[in-house]
Amino acid sequence: MERLYQKMARAPVVGLALVLSVVAFVAFAYFDQARPPGTPGVVALQLAFSTEAFRNILIQWGTSGVQAYRVSTLSVDSWFPIAYALLFASLIAVLTYQPDKAVSKSHLALFGLPFFAMLLDWMENALHLILLRDPSHLSPSLVLIASLAAAIKWGIIAFSILVVLYFFAQRIRARLVRRGT
Repeated sequence: MERLYQKMARAPVVGLALVLSVVAFVAFAYFDQARPPGTPGVVALQLAFSTEAFRNILIQWGTSGVQAYRVSTLSVDSWFPIAYALLFASLIAVLTYQPDKAVSKSHLALFGLPFFAMLLDWMENALHLILLRDPSHLSPSLVLIASLAAAIKWGIIAFSILVVLYFFAQRIRARLVRRGT
């Protein structure tokens, strides 16, 4: 992991990961049009936590909304987790890397978090695809596990954004201090 951190700090993939993330958001917006207006969004399904809530959302979406969600999960959400993991990990590496110092364990742990979110996202996607094979017989355990994976994923993503903003603010503050002296 340390080697990947150092490579991404020196040759960041921020630009490519950002472009891929924007493309994913555009694709998700396109697929989201199949969902009837005013119905719960994808995040509501991800955080349903119960078969009743999960089934209710699927009923509101209707056949075309559920099919669009399946297609978007298979096509876009298969690679989007890679894009956002690379984006956040690369930003963390670029903002924390110090070539003259050993990589700190805390920076390495923060760098690894987006990749953990990626794995949780894939797990959630796989469970949703399994659940959507027969929505009339939803497994409460699979719905709960998928929702827990999604909740932890979203928490890690939010935390990663805060970490990036924190280190970015530190960089700006350090530059201002250097200019002021």
